[in-house]
Amino acid sequence: MSFDKGRHAATVDAPPRNERHEYLSALHEGVRAHPELAGGLIERRGVSWVSVVRYGGPRRTAEIGCDFRDGGWWLWWAANGQAIAPASDITGALDAITRELASRDG
Repeated sequence: MSFDKGRHAATVDAPPRNERHEYLSALHEGVRAHPELAGGLIERRGVSWVSVVRYGGPRRTAEIGCDFRDGGWWLWWAANGQAIAPASDITGALDAITRELASRDG
């Protein structure tokens, strides 16, 4: 044992990777960078999702979740559980979200 390290310093692992949070954070950053969208990363009672609104449209939001389904991480519509895109396809998800929110305008 060394005097310059904690007693259990060698046995403490880094916290486990949280892929759900990583994908939702990436989506949130994509929303923030998108010229037509605004939104926030929300967490309530241990559940996280991204809430998205389209500028210039009615104040309707889309809530987007992320889950491990069918062997991979997917982004999905919180309202109905339908898949949007693989979680690694942020561009495809942003396109689908933008189209959905634009279709609600009419």
